[in-house]
Amino acid sequence: MQTETITAPKALAYIYRSAPGSYALMALMGLLNGCASVLSVWATEQVFTHIQAGYTRDLFASLAVYAAAFVLSGAYSIWYIRYHVQFFAILNFEETTRQKLHGKSRRISNEVLETPWAYAFIRQAYSSRQNLFRYGQIYLEAVLTAVQAAMVGVYVSALHPLFLLLLPLSAVPTLLELLYDARLWKKGYEAVSRCQREEAEYEKAVTDSTACKESRLTGANDLLIAKWKASRSRRNAIEDGKSRKKLLLKLLLSGLECAGGIGGLAVSAVLLHSGAIDLPAFTASVAAYTSLSGILWGLSHTVGNAVQFGQMVQPYFRYWNMPERGGTSEDCSFNETITLRDVSFAYPNQEENALDGVSVTIKRGEVVAVVGENGAGKSTLVNVLLGLFQPSSGTVLYDGRDISTIQEAVLHRRQSALSQTFCRYQLSVGDNIAIGDFSKGDGTEIDTAIHGIFPEGEIDRDTPLGKEFGGRELSGGQWQQLSCARSFYKDSDFIVLDEPTSAIDPLREKALYDAFFRELQGKTGVIVTHRLGAVSLADRILVLRQGKIVEDGTHAQLLAAGGLYASLWNTQASAY
Repeated sequence: MQTETITAPKALAYIYRSAPGSYALMALMGLLNGCASVLSVWATEQVFTHIQAGYTRDLFASLAVYAAAFVLSGAYSIWYIRYHVQFFAILNFEETTRQKLHGKSRRISNEVLETPWAYAFIRQAYSSRQNLFRYGQIYLEAVLTAVQAAMVGVYVSALHPLFLLLLPLSAVPTLLELLYDARLWKKGYEAVSRCQREEAEYEKAVTDSTACKESRLTGANDLLIAKWKASRSRRNAIEDGKSRKKLLLKLLLSGLECAGGIGGLAVSAVLLHSGAIDLPAFTASVAAYTSLSGILWGLSHTVGNAVQFGQMVQPYFRYWNMPERGGTSEDCSFNETITLRDVSFAYPNQEENALDGVSVTIKRGEVVAVVGENGAGKSTLVNVLLGLFQPSSGTVLYDGRDISTIQEAVLHRRQSALSQTFCRYQLSVGDNIAIGDFSKGDGTEIDTAIHGIFPEGEIDRDTPLGKEFGGRELSGGQWQQLSCARSFYKDSDFIVLDEPTSAIDPLREKALYDAFFRELQGKTGVIVTHRLGAVSLADRILVLRQGKIVEDGTHAQLLAAGGLYASLWNTQASAY
């Protein structure tokens, strides 16, 4: 499992490069807000100076400056932060990062996705991307707030240096509290995150439209709810412990916070009473102190939040650093042979090989069937043939070229495949088929395919599918036939079907195999199946056992040999 943590400078560099315009505008608005703070303090002093001197034209000018500073500060907090940032900058940034994640997901190596932690990383990454903009905003706000505090502090110190002595006391308690909160949050983050994922899975098993049916039939609901409660209790215990510790610290720091809150005002009153400052300076110091206290309080919150958000964005960058598959964009061909040369493959966290030293050559135009018992390595073999998995050792060659040197997207352009876990796209019937190749013609092939699946004509290409959006629901077999039609619709030189008839009745199964063999004229095909009825039509049959090819030949040859294939065939034949 990858646990490296990206540093704040690298994370911020990535974030700022993703939205330079938004953050440049934020910096400009922040500086203007800082100037407005200093301007309001200056205008306060000028107003009382002119009041002492009499109501002159300068008094109204000072009031106008004070009003302008107030409007500018309000525009920053209301129009910019609450409106522009919330409804434009963040949404645009999240759209950009979402597209980047989609692009990254296409480049991640498939064998990496087989690791047990991969999908947890993916879910966390898509969730944490929502915190990226805020993380960059927090650091920029910290810098801008520090500049703002320095500007006001310089002005206050010009009135009298004693004003700066007690000001930090109002911010230190809040800063310590937030830093401690961030430390507690970081310490319990992984445990809380795991509990949340467990709760989501247990809840899904009880409420999901597919899983809940089985849970009800098996009587597992009570057990699943109990596990959900146990996970929820563990998470609540962690959260309660953090809350108690935070409350204790708050009580300990309350005295220091109180001293800081009244210290600056007390200093101003003493200086006014002693004659060290006049009334205008006193009013300016009170205004400055109030402003600076708020600025420092905000800065302490920003620093505390930076630690917490820094942890929250780590899953995004952890996902971003997941290994990608490289290779050239130069087109590949398999006009002659596909060769596996001493190929072995092991799934992550498994000691035994799913494929063990497999060597085989498939010629152009051959139809090869792959059979064997459960767990023999059949699906793994076709995934390696397709280049979805890269071998742990050995080489896969298309026309003598190592496919590990070819970009995956390029490799798949001339391939079609139906996996055991086929997709049920919540689209129209036509789109479910055309998604194999949207660039093709007028849809005549789509209509022909639909008629083959729904001969009664009750469904056409525009019929929406999936009850999620109010469409028509299909049986498992009909969905599988649609997936097969999608595989046939794409113009491919290499077609792989992995258990293509597992949910299809025998009559439709024969029609599907007929279509498959018609489609394969002049092409290369591989079919994985437990049902051996159509295997006899294949040019060759590969028999796998424990990741090794133990038999290779035609149907007649393997029956005559009396080995594993003959045993499988006779067992199925006797059942009928």
